[in-house]
Amino acid sequence: MTEKEGPAKQGQPIGILILQGLYGGFFILMGLNGFFHWFSPGGDQPPTNPEATGAFWGGITASGYMSNLIFATQAASGLLIASSRMSAFGLILLSPVLVNIVGYHLYVEPNGLEMAFGLSAVHLVLAWCHRKSYQPLLCNC
Repeated sequence: MTEKEGPAKQGQPIGILILQGLYGGFFILMGLNGFFHWFSPGGDQPPTNPEATGAFWGGITASGYMSNLIFATQAASGLLIASSRMSAFGLILLSPVLVNIVGYHLYVEPNGLEMAFGLSAVHLVLAWCHRKSYQPLLCNC
């Protein structure tokens, strides 16, 4: 591998590249799990508020497209983040989904709130590492 092909081209430390791979892989897995139902995202833990949880997911699935859009966005964003080629774009695509994950766990189902905050922290760290990619979007510099 030449220097142009490796992590030096990306300008990111190897630890950040590993974090991107794990974070992206997590969202690839969760996005594909939404289509193939390999496991229950909440595990064996029953919802603390089954009525609100049922109403929330019932509304999303009743739309006919929203759940597929959410899961496809998770998988595609995870792939972009893990690939290290378009990680900054993948983080932008994933941001609204992550905001809704945090909101869901704050207001509907408190189980998993720690995971939502942990994912948000990793998201912010990765976004900070790619801050130069966002500079043209935020100012005329």
